[in-house]
Amino acid sequence: MLAGAEQPSAPFHQSASFNQEGYRLPPFKAPVTAALPGVTVLDDHAFQSLVDASPVILVDVNALPWRDGLFLQDSPHLTIPDSVWLPNVGAPALEDAWVDYFSDALNAFREHPEAVPLVFFCRADCWLSWNAARRAEAMGYEGLYWYPNGVDGWQASGHSLAAVCPQLPAHAERATCEP
Repeated sequence: MLAGAEQPSAPFHQSASFNQEGYRLPPFKAPVTAALPGVTVLDDHAFQSLVDASPVILVDVNALPWRDGLFLQDSPHLTIPDSVWLPNVGAPALEDAWVDYFSDALNAFREHPEAVPLVFFCRADCWLSWNAARRAEAMGYEGLYWYPNGVDGWQASGHSLAAVCPQLPAHAERATCEP
């Protein structure tokens, strides 16, 4: 459990902050106060140690507007270097096409010869990565990590950021980004 985090006093489905499936509803930019069973929570030091010690797949789930088969991106997205950006998979509810996008990406990551940890993040105080990590756990994936400080914690630790384009879903009309 995240240090200082409290379990919600009511089950997820009884709280106005969560949908019936237990995913956080907007606003997403707020202190994360719920445990994340089945997922290892990383502070800045543990995150750095994991990145330094072993191959990992860093999954940025920051949201990006989507309309008519296109991501609508008007500025570069800066994130932790070597991350994969899977926008919108931290939404509280996903249409089937977005569930497929998420599971296809996670399955492709798992094709590595060894079980590589999946580390989910976005920004500090952002429920989107909590939702995405919870969703991956509910889908049966293991070796899951959550870095709640995300891009903000990485940058505050003195590290640089890199521009990245979103990984395109199968239902995308075309790419709209160049790093």
